[in-house]
Formats: sequence, structure tokens, C-alpha cells
Amino acid sequence: MDVDNTCWTKSHFIPSVIDNLADKDTIKDKLTIDKKKLLVVEGPDAYWFSIWACREFGVEGIQVLDFGGIRQLRQYLKTLPLVTGYNDVGVETIVIARDAETDQNAAIASVKGALKDAGFAVPASPLEFTNGAPRTAYYLFSQSSETSTSPQPGTLEDLCLDTIDDPDVLGCVDRYLECLKAESRNTPRLHKSRLHAYLSGKDEFVGMKIGEAAKANAWNWNHDRLKQYKQLIMDM
Repeated sequence: MDVDNTCWTKSHFIPSVIDNLADKDTIKDKLTIDKKKLLVVEGPDAYWFSIWACREFGVEGIQVLDFGGIRQLRQYLKTLPLVTGYNDVGVETIVIARDAETDQNAAIASVKGALKDAGFAVPASPLEFTNGAPRTAYYLFSQSSETSTSPQPGTLEDLCLDTIDDPDVLGCVDRYLECLKAESRNTPRLHKSRLHAYLSGKDEFVGMKIGEAAKANAWNWNHDRLKQYKQLIMDM
């Protein structure tokens, strides 16, 4: 994937793509910090999505990092201050972004616990920055709610599809998934099935992953559902 984004350099492609992420020496050897502002996200889909989000939002000077899976965040944060360049550049801000999954409260507790165990300041709530050095904040990718402004369960896939104004295709997707259910076909990762079924129904996006679709402008970057993430990135 070609990238001409100032948020990214080759040094940002980090240890979540290798097997032994829990080994702090592996993380230290494979990563170099060269920006004062770190956006630390869950997995390669969020990594590429966030790179293109930075570009579309016109934000520079942010290094996007992939911490791997949700169980790996704690060790990743503990190791981050030991990485080459962390102290040299004087990291000022760390923002964590991960899926809310099925329990947003558990996700919040997990992020707060990981920050605390790593010795970082802990924000009181999502989207809220702490004081001190480095400042910290976190964001949960989730589905929308018409009745609540508080964090909801969900994933990056839910967020992306919430930006789509294409009821005809989305209706077809939902009927297809209902058909699978009626045929007793198991779809345990429904959020992924729904997103990729949508992309498959659009000729220009067939076969793309979230980040590739982000590059191709499959998602509406100006949608209200992305305002909070945009503002958080801009406030870094």
C-alpha cells in the first residue's frame, strides 16, 4: 500500500506483525519513535484506517503505532518508554484507540488498567486528556446510539459502516446475513461479515480491507460519527 502521509514512515510498521509481541526486547528492537505525538491503535485495520484519517483530517506530526491485540496493550505500554527515540524526541502525547467490543465498560477498565500499570496518567473518561508529560487520552471504536452519548459497544467496522449513506446496499447486506442465520450458518464475527459484505457489493471496493477502503474513500470522513475521533486527533 503506497502512502504519502506525514503520519507514517517505515519505522512505524511495528511488532504486532511478528509472533513474539510480549517480548519487550523484540518491541524495542523493531520500533523507533520519531514523533512527539503517538496514536497507539489496535491491530492493522485500525493502523491503516488511522493513517488515512490523519491525512484526511489534515493533521501532521503524529506517529501511528499498532499495539496488536487488546491483551497486548499492557505490555506494549510498559515497553514504549524503553524504545529508541522515545526520550530523545520528548514524547508529549499518547492516545490509545481500540474497539469497545461487546462490553464498553470492560474496554474502558482495560485501557485504564494498562495505562496505570505502565505508569502513565489515567484519563477519567474517553476523549479526555490528562495533564502532565506525556498527556494521555483514549477512544473506543463503537456503534452509534440514537438515545445515548455515552460509550457504546461495537468495533471499528461498526463505526465505518455508520458513515455510509447507502440504505439500498446495506439493506441487501442485512437480508443476506439474515438468510445465513435462517440457514443456521454461524457468523460469530458479524461486524466483520457485515462490513466485507458491504464492500463486496461495491465494485470499486471489492476485496479491500478497512485501511485500503479508507484510502479509496469508502468511508465518509465528514460524517458526524467521525467528529469525535477527528477532534481527538486534532487536539493531540
